[in-house]
Amino acid sequence: MNYKQNMHPKVSKGEISVFTALSKANLTYGMVTQKPIILKFTLPDFSWPNLKKAVYLDGIQVHQKAHIEQRDQEINNLLEQRGWQTLRIPYTPPLTEKEIMEIVNQIHEFIDKNP
Repeated sequence: MNYKQNMHPKVSKGEISVFTALSKANLTYGMVTQKPIILKFTLPDFSWPNLKKAVYLDGIQVHQKAHIEQRDQEINNLLEQRGWQTLRIPYTPPLTEKEIMEIVNQIHEFIDKNP
């Protein structure tokens, strides 16, 4: 299977909102967005390769489906086997400012936490 078939066709509004908030919170140092990590297939929404941490914003309209949940778990397992930590944040679009700040706080705690 070609991993590009499973990539996002575009960045979501939620991802843009969270990226903007992460930037304002000075949490983007060393972070990359939408950069493939080729295991089987994965494209984290945000990742810190130097920390081996990946964050996925999982819109519930897509990620509630059983086959997607199974794929997400497989990706988490493959990343973990390679020393990565993952954080999956389910959300329902559109995100409110309060929800964005809660997500930024979760990400901040996640990237500051030692393995």
